[in-house]
Amino acid sequence: MHIMVLNLDACESHLPAALSPKLVLFVRGGVSVVQADGTLVRRPRFLLSGPYMAPRRSISNPDTMSISVMFRPGLLQEGLGISSADINSRFLQMRDIADSSRVDQLLSDMDEERPIAEYVRLFQEFLLATLNLSHKKSIGAAFLAAHQKMFMPLIDIALYFGVGERQLERRVRQVFGVTLREVRHMSRFALTLQHLLKQPVAWGDLTHIAHESGYYDQAHMHREFVEMSGLPPIQLLQKIASDDPAYWAYRVTPADFQKLFIPVD
Repeated sequence: MHIMVLNLDACESHLPAALSPKLVLFVRGGVSVVQADGTLVRRPRFLLSGPYMAPRRSISNPDTMSISVMFRPGLLQEGLGISSADINSRFLQMRDIADSSRVDQLLSDMDEERPIAEYVRLFQEFLLATLNLSHKKSIGAAFLAAHQKMFMPLIDIALYFGVGERQLERRVRQVFGVTLREVRHMSRFALTLQHLLKQPVAWGDLTHIAHESGYYDQAHMHREFVEMSGLPPIQLLQKIASDDPAYWAYRVTPADFQKLFIPVD
């Protein structure tokens, strides 16, 4: 999808669960992820991050600048020959999965002071030289094109793709890194969050929104929001509306959010 340049200065970031794998390169500074026990694990300078089905909290170093790009869900294997299932809730250093000399050259180029546009150009050139850009048909691409059918009964989806139910489940796990059930959970959360961010929401609206979004009831939506973002809907919206810098990702303009995070043309 679109390339994002981000400047963070010694602040926290609260990010929701994400289905899309992501390439992240730190031009300067770096980020450490807060573990369940409160310890910090520093991320490598250039990494491929897999899908995460839980929210994450990280802390940046002072004067950190990163360049990142997300893969459309299901297309990582086409682009890099890596199954999302193999890096679910994990990350890999790019030096271990791409031409190490090309990675070293890019990092060396990033060490020089340049305009932001130059950093992006170098990053894009690396992507063009590293990714498999051939246009192949795959179930990942086909599933993405038929995303409207995602919430159909399993047997109907399998019939649509012309495969058995078990084979569909295996292939979805292989290309997305998670089960079809989890793909549905993530998609429903993302679509509902988009709806909530578009207009002011009162407590009494949540039951209607929950039913409209495919949740059994408001409690069901509450549980999934906590699982995906760490907070129930109203508290999450309050955090987004506040000046808490940790929730910057939710404040991206709708047009930019679409370009950066929504994998539908």
